[in-house]
Amino acid sequence: MKKLKKIMTMFVCLSSPTLYAESSKECMNYWNQPIKKITVLEEVECDHIWDFGKSKKSLNRFKVVNNLNLKTTNTQWMSTGQCQKVSYNKKQFNIYNSEYKEYGHNIWLIYDDKNAFAYFRKVNSKDQSVEVSCAQEGADTNLKFILNTYLKNNTSVSMQKYKANDWYKE
Repeated sequence: MKKLKKIMTMFVCLSSPTLYAESSKECMNYWNQPIKKITVLEEVECDHIWDFGKSKKSLNRFKVVNNLNLKTTNTQWMSTGQCQKVSYNKKQFNIYNSEYKEYGHNIWLIYDDKNAFAYFRKVNSKDQSVEVSCAQEGADTNLKFILNTYLKNNTSVSMQKYKANDWYKE
């Protein structure tokens, strides 16, 4: 029985490369990659983080949040329920942002029907430095680069330093 458990565990780990959040160093490697050419479309209404996982449609987002060891039911989450729709290679994606009320920690998430990728920034209140984690669900490796492009071109978000209201471009 123990042998079967080990085999099953190895199978799950090998077949699910996105089962856990990636290291901060790996996330920074993604952040430092070249940007892609995207088209920013309209803002659309989307699920709040606390609604992730309540429908089959949002399971990919729910899994990403869980892989980051975050709880969608945490009452600290704030969200407008708005997503920015973007287009890349004739495919459309939604970009979502949610923030903790008290700490400023926030999540930036990009998704489509099958894939999702997120950066979570944990803010050090003493010096406003940021500890970054990230996770992906699905096979589309372009998500991280599309999200980077959006954040670098349309916001003041940095993965090294936090600044209040940095979701706006200065």
